[in-house]
This record gives sequence, C-alpha cells and structure tokens, in this order.
Amino acid sequence: MKTKNLKIKKMLKKQIRFVCNNEMNSLKPGNVHKYSAGHGMNVKDFIKSGEIISNYLTNNKYNLGKKILNSVIETKKKIRKNTNLGIILMLSPIITVVEKEGILTKKKLLKKIKSLLIKQNTKNSYDIFKAISIATPGGLGFSKKYDVNKLPRISLYKAMEYSKKKDLIAKQYCSGFKDILEVGIPAYDKFYKKWGKVNWALTGVYLTFLKKFNDSHIIRKNGIKIAINVKKQAKKYYNILKNYENMKIIEKKLLFFDKMLKNNEINPGTTADLTVATLLLELVTKKQ
Repeated sequence: MKTKNLKIKKMLKKQIRFVCNNEMNSLKPGNVHKYSAGHGMNVKDFIKSGEIISNYLTNNKYNLGKKILNSVIETKKKIRKNTNLGIILMLSPIITVVEKEGILTKKKLLKKIKSLLIKQNTKNSYDIFKAISIATPGGLGFSKKYDVNKLPRISLYKAMEYSKKKDLIAKQYCSGFKDILEVGIPAYDKFYKKWGKVNWALTGVYLTFLKKFNDSHIIRKNGIKIAINVKKQAKKYYNILKNYENMKIIEKKLLFFDKMLKNNEINPGTTADLTVATLLLELVTKKQ
C-alpha cells in the first residue's frame, strides 16, 4: 500500500508540473504564455509556481485546507505575486481525491470531489478563506456577507454556494466541477484530435470557456460589460482556431487578440484556471 501511495504521489507531482508547463506553452489571449508576458508576470513566475504547488498539493499529511493555505503562503513568499490562486483552488480537490481513491473514471472522480467539498467543516474552510485573503485582498468574488478578508466562520460549500452565480470557481466547487467535465473535456478532445498537440488543445479549451462564460476575473477587475464584450470577441477567435488550417495565420490572429486585451489590462485569469484543471482531469482519470 505504501509503495502504491508513493507511486501515485510521484505521478501527481509530475502531472501538476506538466499541466502548469503546458498552460504556459498554449497561446491564451490576454493571459500569460510563452508568446507574451503580461500583467506584471512572466512564464518563469508560473513555471516556478507550478513546481512549488506540486510539492505542497501532494503532501498527504495535509488536509485540503492546509494544502491550499501552504501552497499560497509558499508561492507568495517565493514569487511575491498572485500567480496561481485559482489554479491551486482548482487542482487541490482533484489531487486530494486521487491520492485517496486512486485512478477513477471522470464521473466517479467528480462525484468524490463534490462530496469532499461538501464535507469541509468550518475549521478546514477557515484555512481556505485565509489562503484567498493572503493571495488577493479583493477576495475570490465573495460578497460582503462572506468577505474572506474577515475570515467568515462558515463552511466552504456555503460560501461558494453564495458566490456561484458570479464566480466560476465557486460554481465549480458547488457543481462538482461540472463545467470541466461537460465543457472543458469535450473541447480538449476536439482540439487535440484536430492538432495532435497538447498546447493547441489547451488553446481550444481556453477559447471554448471564454466564449461560453463571462470570466470572473474580468468582471472583478474591469466590469461585467467588458466581460460580456470579451466573451463575444472570443467566439470569433474560437471559430478561427476551429476552422482555419494554417497555424501561422491562426497565431497571428490570436496574438492580435492577445495584444488588444493586454493593452487594455484585461486578463481572463479564471478561464486559464479552468483550462489547467481540464488538462489535469484528463490526465489523472481512466478513459471512459
């Protein structure tokens, strides 16, 4: 049993680094990637952040709350930027369940994830709220009723349920990552089949999420009107990736969108977080 647990831990650590590295290799308009830095961050910041969290998220001595809190504290100490709060929040439940249950089908894994999140008591939830507060003073979209800066004494699920209509990560926590399964995974399969490359499949996942949902980070930083406008524009660039065959032309057009967003300080950060979680879910589950 101990040998099996060590193998799973080693596998998970490797996959965390793999998904974080491949996110940086994918052209995600408005977000940081190898083609373009942005928002005061660069690729090296995210690669290093991925290495940090791979150690803390796979430490099975910690519960979910401690994994998230320690990952945020160490990232802030070594990177001094909020590079990956959303990634930590999205990957940690997947890692925690796989550590305990082993490799499951996607549907079984997500059922276990929802159960894990519902079971988080007030004490464990306190660590997660503290992590969010440390990483970003503006919080994760919680309302004034459950302001994370005041570290509310409630369960994680209750807080997320209150915020799910305006925050995509909160929505995933309440639905058991439903959008990752029903939107992200089909998009990954579709674009991997077309391009045969993980990084371009992730670009497809990213644009699929961006055209379907108003990005939570854009809403908080730039307002709902801009988020809606970005969603409309994303449909155009999604169709380019879907229908064009010439990669150079696609790159040129996506980089134009990328520059336009960054020049206006628009960062679809939550969309990137969902994209990373999609790849991890694909890699650590049984094929259906």
